[in-house]
Amino acid sequence: MALVEQVLEAIPGLVMVGIHAILALGVAAGAVYAAGWLRLLRPMVYASATIYLLVALATLVYAGAVGPLSVYGGAVVHDRFTALMVVASAVAAVLAVHSSERAASNWPTAPGFHSLAPVIFYGVYVLSGAVEPGMVLAAWLLLSIASYVAVALPGDRDSVAAATRYIYVGTVATLLVAVWVSVIPARGVFEFWAGVALVAAAASLGFKIGVFPFHWWLPPVYGRADGRAIALVAAVAKPAFIALLARVVATSASGQGLLVVGARIEPLLAAHLLAVAAVATMTLGNIAALTASNFQAMLAYSSVAQAGYILVGLAALAYSYYSGASPLLPLAGVAIQTIAYALAKAPLFALAAEAGGSIRGSLRGDPIAAASVAVLLASLLGVPFLLGFWGKLYLFLPAAGYSLLLVAIALINSGVSSAYYIRFMREAVAPGEARVSERLREALVVSAALTLILGLIAPLMVFYVA
Repeated sequence: MALVEQVLEAIPGLVMVGIHAILALGVAAGAVYAAGWLRLLRPMVYASATIYLLVALATLVYAGAVGPLSVYGGAVVHDRFTALMVVASAVAAVLAVHSSERAASNWPTAPGFHSLAPVIFYGVYVLSGAVEPGMVLAAWLLLSIASYVAVALPGDRDSVAAATRYIYVGTVATLLVAVWVSVIPARGVFEFWAGVALVAAAASLGFKIGVFPFHWWLPPVYGRADGRAIALVAAVAKPAFIALLARVVATSASGQGLLVVGARIEPLLAAHLLAVAAVATMTLGNIAALTASNFQAMLAYSSVAQAGYILVGLAALAYSYYSGASPLLPLAGVAIQTIAYALAKAPLFALAAEAGGSIRGSLRGDPIAAASVAVLLASLLGVPFLLGFWGKLYLFLPAAGYSLLLVAIALINSGVSSAYYIRFMREAVAPGEARVSERLREALVVSAALTLILGLIAPLMVFYVA
């Protein structure tokens, strides 16, 4: 199997380097903005997303059939959980590229979209499975910088302002990561500094995922920038940070692994902290989404709420190391919910961009697109038996063994979210101007179909992780 590992190690980096080599030739020839050159780059970004998906699926098969995939000298290890997270990102990548590439080709920075997308894909693949401090920092920097630039690519005033805010917050998060990884290698480090490292890890990942009280930057960025660029950040890049957070929780609660050397936290305390953060995050996100004035702002705030639901599962994960229960069920819940989130957010943010300031009437007269959007919103809500239903079930079910109150609050929050999902669905089919492109319609239909199909086999995904 060494050959398989070498191939899966090499392909993502070669794709990224190859596209940038072609782009560099275009710069050298002074033809980077020429129509012919863009026609060459356009199929290449499709190819890169497709190859990324194939690599992700191959990693998933390898992890399930053989065992964890170890690449880059053991600095990156993909087990069944991280393989599912990479697949979530890869499917979202294909959807984001298909729904957004044609519009992105008209941006003043069009080649930037085609060159940065493979960088984000590669960054997710590495960061999702990074188990050594140096690799965590390198992949974090690569993925973060690419995300900052991607948000600014459309070139409009709102996107540039959102990217500037994102850079400021991202710089703070990166500094915290640097503190974290600088302490990790020092085995036998003083307990105080080990604690500092763990707090820095939690804060940096809290910023990236949008966890209270580090969430304040997310709504202005996700809600103001062009939704087609945000799809790359919210749907494609975020699964990597969720995977890393889950690994930090598991290693800090169990006292095993390279990411939290000397920084073990009592599992029960970790569960309490995560539960408090979950309640605050999902409650704030849902209340804010109720008052959102437009569709993209609602998607931004609902992204905060979705992070809160995932924290419920992570609280159950931490508690499992206290109670002796299996940690695999909450891990499966995190993976399934992340897949449901990525599938929905990639085309929905693109829809928000096409709809402009208001989604009113954008789906009128287009029953196929309207039904697809309804399926995606229902999945985020957790309607049986869509994929999002299984995600929430496997997040909340193990959490019940820790705290029924936490589960009750999570269920109430899910009920609250129905109000704004239904309101915006009604607006979308109200009288108005229909404006959904053919590419976006295709992405919506494929995403909805996958949400339905995966909803049928989601219980098997739990057995896969286990």
